[in-house]
Amino acid sequence: MIEISKYSELDNGTKSKLKDFIDSEFGHIPIVRETQWATPGWTILLYENKEIVTFYNIIERKILVDMSVLKIAGINNVITPEEYRGNGYASKILRETEDFIFDELQSELGVLLCANELIPFYERLNWYKVDCPVYPKKIELNGLPW
Repeated sequence: MIEISKYSELDNGTKSKLKDFIDSEFGHIPIVRETQWATPGWTILLYENKEIVTFYNIIERKILVDMSVLKIAGINNVITPEEYRGNGYASKILRETEDFIFDELQSELGVLLCANELIPFYERLNWYKVDCPVYPKKIELNGLPW
């Protein structure tokens, strides 16, 4: 069963479990440990037998692309706990929630940053690699912060 929830409305037990998954998966990576990350707006969970078998978060932002401001859904922490890997859960949740991202959230783009070795996985799901700089700080455009 797929559950789409506002992150702020998740119970503390679920938030704690997701944090444990994130720490286990990415906690050893220096930039992950050293960066203060934004709180997600949404969490997408896939359950099997009342257990979380995969999830990801969405952070909504406006970004500047070729001097155009676009509303995006930033996908982060796509994680399937190790014991559930190889069953297609991450593929299923990403495919089945695409309408939520583009229709309900009205995002113009989905943005996902990942390790190079994961690019083939996401390409199979119709994501594609874009080589461009990513700036982590807000900039000012026409007197407005972005």
